Amino acid sequence: AEETGLELLEICRLVGVYSAPDRDPRIHSICVLVEAKVKGIMQVQDTFEITDVQAFHPSAIPKENLSHDHQFQLQDYLDGKTVVA
Repeated sequence: AEETGLELLEICRLVGVYSAPDRDPRIHSICVLVEAKVKGIMQVQDTFEITDVQAFHPSAIPKENLSHDHQFQLQDYLDGKTVVA
């Protein structure tokens, strides 16, 4: 919500915790991914973190253009998994 302008209504489930040292070439970072219910109008709030925000139908997500390990995180979400990696 902090980067997209959306308001968090509810955290539904933990999808995963991703902390492999090589997941981000800049730094060793940890990502906690949750499924959430949100509302509002999507718009970029933090231009340091993102340059664009869009919504996609699951079948239309451009998976080849995702950064770091986000394609794996997205697939875990779509598969209904909970992962600690």
